[in-house]
Amino acid sequence: MAAENWQDLVDTDPAAFARLLLASLGLPADPLRPAAGWSNHVWLAPAHVVRLSSGRFRDAYAHELAVLALLPDTIPHARAVASGRVGRREWMIVQRIEGQPLTRAWPTMSESQRRPAAQSLGNILQALHSVGVPHGFGNPWLKDAYAPGGRLRDAYHAPPELAGRLLEAASQIPGVDLGVLDEVRAFIAERLTAFTQERTALVHGDVHIANLLWDGSRLAALLDFEGASLAPPDLELDTLLRCVRDPRPYGGPDAPGGLAPEELAGVPGWVADTYPQLFSHPRLTERLEVYEALWQLVQLLHFPPGVGPLDPWGALRVLLTSNNRWARF
Repeated sequence: MAAENWQDLVDTDPAAFARLLLASLGLPADPLRPAAGWSNHVWLAPAHVVRLSSGRFRDAYAHELAVLALLPDTIPHARAVASGRVGRREWMIVQRIEGQPLTRAWPTMSESQRRPAAQSLGNILQALHSVGVPHGFGNPWLKDAYAPGGRLRDAYHAPPELAGRLLEAASQIPGVDLGVLDEVRAFIAERLTAFTQERTALVHGDVHIANLLWDGSRLAALLDFEGASLAPPDLELDTLLRCVRDPRPYGGPDAPGGLAPEELAGVPGWVADTYPQLFSHPRLTERLEVYEALWQLVQLLHFPPGVGPLDPWGALRVLLTSNNRWARF
């Protein structure tokens, strides 16, 4: 098929594109069914998973493929099969791993299954944070977002030094109370001395229950490494603990129902059983509070007060009045 025809198909019928792509590579395509995804198209084929990017994040899949190539067998993950791009949009095919997202499996699991699953996650994260990376390694789309003049609404897991820029951007959002924003500024400033002599490691950046596959007896895979970056290891706790506090946004856009926080309450402690170093910083609570503030400031650029399914402005107000809520594990 000519390149322009591929482009037309990507834009008008991405599922047909996925099917023809598999066929062109001699891979089985039937049955092909869509899977939940927030920002990318995802399809499950008999033995493979096809992902098609939105084109929003520069070289996101190329970066993910580079990360996958670094991972040892001690980190269960999907193996890359093929990749490419059509125009600005990347695609990749990985081996399909049998199992279901942990968010769907968790309600049916007993504590005797949940505990070792979370302990296994601790082992996986410890192995990930020990992976060596080549000189010059970095996440291209996060580098773009963090750079001066970069697109701050893409600056997920922004480092503390971006706080000033995020606060300035937030001050331009209709409905934001500048007095409260000044409180957020002071809140972050009071905690910045907790970020000194930082050790960095390869972090996943999006560890939550929907990015873990459970095969009925073990964690079969950690998924979606496109957000992986070099960062302090305890940044991994930002998403994980947020998911524990409120798992509803982490089931995927099509997930039914949802878990209650009480069902996940044991997860942090079980992860700490096998990876206590992840929780060992003497000022961890303050660091987690800064991570949360920065995350919600980025979210505020997507969802102003009173807009959208999330409530970052409300989360910032709760953060200012919380009583060590971010230390719960």
